[in-house]
Amino acid sequence: MKSISSIYKRLSKHITVCRIIVGVGFIIAMALMLVAPLQMPDPDDWAYYYGVKNFSQGHFTIDNPTLYQQAMETGRQGSMLLQYLPIAHNTWALEKAPGCVFYLVPFYKMGIPRYGNVLLALGMVIVTFILLKRLRDEKAAMIGSLLMLFTPISLVMLNRVYMDTYSSLAFLVIGGGLYIYYHLERDRFNSWKGGILLFLAFFFVGWSVISRYTNLPIAVVLFLHLVVTRFIAWRKQQNTGFRTEILPLVLGIGLPMVAMLLYDYFVFGSPLKTGYSISPYPIKFAFQYLGQVDMNGVSIPGQILSYNLQGAARNLLIGFPLLIIGIPGFFVILYQKFFKRRISEGKWSSLRTELPWDILTILICWFVFVFFLYLTYEWTAGLKEGGGFVLFNRFYLPGLFPVAIVCALIMARFPYKVLIPVLVIIIAFGIMLYAQWAWNLHILPDWLTERTLETWWPGYIFPPWTNAGIQFYHAP
Repeated sequence: MKSISSIYKRLSKHITVCRIIVGVGFIIAMALMLVAPLQMPDPDDWAYYYGVKNFSQGHFTIDNPTLYQQAMETGRQGSMLLQYLPIAHNTWALEKAPGCVFYLVPFYKMGIPRYGNVLLALGMVIVTFILLKRLRDEKAAMIGSLLMLFTPISLVMLNRVYMDTYSSLAFLVIGGGLYIYYHLERDRFNSWKGGILLFLAFFFVGWSVISRYTNLPIAVVLFLHLVVTRFIAWRKQQNTGFRTEILPLVLGIGLPMVAMLLYDYFVFGSPLKTGYSISPYPIKFAFQYLGQVDMNGVSIPGQILSYNLQGAARNLLIGFPLLIIGIPGFFVILYQKFFKRRISEGKWSSLRTELPWDILTILICWFVFVFFLYLTYEWTAGLKEGGGFVLFNRFYLPGLFPVAIVCALIMARFPYKVLIPVLVIIIAFGIMLYAQWAWNLHILPDWLTERTLETWWPGYIFPPWTNAGIQFYHAP
């Protein structure tokens, strides 16, 4: 009897209601992904698919006959293979960043490519849960984990295995979340445990960058945070511990960087050249057009921002409904911090300490470097009236984490009679929207998914300032 009671006590420490709910939520999300047909609606999916297939056979480049064969196979599926680009005579290379492709190769060779995203989702949920538990409690950890799983665009991109979108989110969340947790708990770790955690943090952050290059600003923010905090400790004549951090930091950053540089060197002939640098498609950002005007004298950066803003609010609220809570949540936290002397103590006042200034700064920068950056993205400026919510929102998915963290901390303060309905509505909306998109159902109004706008040409017009756009708008 004693042994049974001791086992029960041990299990009760690890099996809680919040953890059970997250576990059930994870199983439901994975079942939704695995049961639904694999969606490959855009040329990007097919480029990644053949990238994984070719890489798994040891071919970083392909020749003309192979390209022709794979393009014909893609055409029979109703799409086009566009993002294999010519780099030399009889030689074609993948336009995309290689990180996601390298990651999927082992799963493809084992015949279980969809389980690549299952593993990423598991790692992301675990890190989110651990971090939010450290910041507040298991209730907040449960809320944040469920938001990461059931936000509509997250569920949709979980299904689309042959894309970089979900992996660029998951690698970044795992690495960034581990780094924040390490920073908060570093005094409790010995040099070995701390070193391993720091290595893993920057390795995953680095791999997120070579999966999606626009994650680089967030990686820089995390690195600068480490350098600045250690410099401040040094100025205060405190023990920085930086000597023991140098090796795991260098290895964590260096291994993904070396992998990318070697790939670019052997494929494109230079470690500083990528597939995007030779791409003919409209993939620039507004700041790359600063001072430039189109043939009618209209500012190109202004047009990009204007076109994107036309459909941004509509699409973002469909794909990220938690922004309704998250954006005001950032201001609530800032208000608590700036005006703490004027606010009486209560359940909201603890927001001052739950997110220290430096961690809040990381989350704000993380949000800005995704959402504000992609509002200046040239490709999405070519969507009719903002386009379908998936085609538009998938670029913003790496920004989900800071919003989910803030939402979890805010919603954890809701009374249960408010929290439960709000959480149920968010989860139910995510599931129904995903089901409608994945099975072409009509549960919700059809305009919410607009599947016809996710099949590339019907919903896309090349922006008029691009070469293709000039040809389109001035065709005889």
